[in-house]
Amino acid sequence: MMRIVIIGGGFGGLNAAIEIRKKLNQPKHEIIIISDQADFVFRPSLIWLPFHKHSIKKFTFPLQPTFEKIGATFIEKQVKEIKPKRNHVICNDDETIEYDYLIIASGASPDWEQINGLEGKSDSVYEISSALKTKKRLQEMKGGEPIVVGVAQNNSNPGIAYEFLFELVTYLNERHMKCPITFFTYEKRLFDQNGTEPTKMLEELMAEKQITYYCNVSIKQVRDGKVDLSNGERVPYSFLLVLPPYKGKEFIFSSKDFTHYHGILPVNEALQSSQWENIYVVGDASGLEGNKNGRAAERQGVLAADNIIRQMQQKPLRAFQHDTFYFMELGKEGAMLIISKSAKHEVLKWTMSGMMPHIIKRAFEKLYILKYSNLLFKSWGKDS
Repeated sequence: MMRIVIIGGGFGGLNAAIEIRKKLNQPKHEIIIISDQADFVFRPSLIWLPFHKHSIKKFTFPLQPTFEKIGATFIEKQVKEIKPKRNHVICNDDETIEYDYLIIASGASPDWEQINGLEGKSDSVYEISSALKTKKRLQEMKGGEPIVVGVAQNNSNPGIAYEFLFELVTYLNERHMKCPITFFTYEKRLFDQNGTEPTKMLEELMAEKQITYYCNVSIKQVRDGKVDLSNGERVPYSFLLVLPPYKGKEFIFSSKDFTHYHGILPVNEALQSSQWENIYVVGDASGLEGNKNGRAAERQGVLAADNIIRQMQQKPLRAFQHDTFYFMELGKEGAMLIISKSAKHEVLKWTMSGMMPHIIKRAFEKLYILKYSNLLFKSWGKDS
């Protein structure tokens, strides 16, 4: 009997648990998921909360019934520490959970403190609670207030800032409010990691919406109602939303036997910990370079599960293959769908914009929630 423990119930943890049970369809192998959140959150939908009447119930569901259906144990607790030399996970109430294999899919947290003066100054859409606070702040805004939206250095998912920017422009236009808007990013060109076509589209939209923007800049500090940028600009703001760098969860900092960078854990291409061969790390908690979003976490969760089984069977591990399948909301222009996939040593790229990607994203949200919320979901394990 093997016990596989998964920390985190988001895209990575959810899909890792399902994949393990599908391939180890035997009750003798125990799957335990530990999460401090009772509900799954379809995080791409958080961008809509500040701007639309989008019910939270539409993109969340309780995790317990889904894990029960696949014969896995769900524990709603916070992790305090991992002791990899003993194969122990320690919870905040000091309960010790032993494992044979461990998947860390805990995500990461905004590291506001990395940027001088930023903590407490920026609004956010990272969590339901922060997105609702941002909604309240926007409802209080008046015409003429200067707005700054940006991506700080070392942030690995800049797309959220672009989505917020164009949703905000539409929101203001619908209310006949005019506010000067400044956008900045550390990227050399707008969203340049996804090819020239998305960059060109975004440059055209910036010009059309009369948005001042700066590329290839970092934040020096936030002080006295201004954002000081590395190019010498001091940009005043009344409303500020900045994507900061990420840091790992607190239990990583408390786990003395891990080497990490701001709580982010180094892994090899198979998502295996660089230090501990029975530990895998997926999603934002992983130091693997590349896109950091829900799709990447989902695919990494599936691969980590597969590699654990391959390791148990003494088979070679598989490397993670990067790709892009990204929806970027663009306000009244709809959305942009960016697809990039490596095939036969070539990189295939395709971009589509307009209302169709927005409609596809809405439909995908509904299908995803239906599939995994115990409605369209096949049972494995105890009852199979």
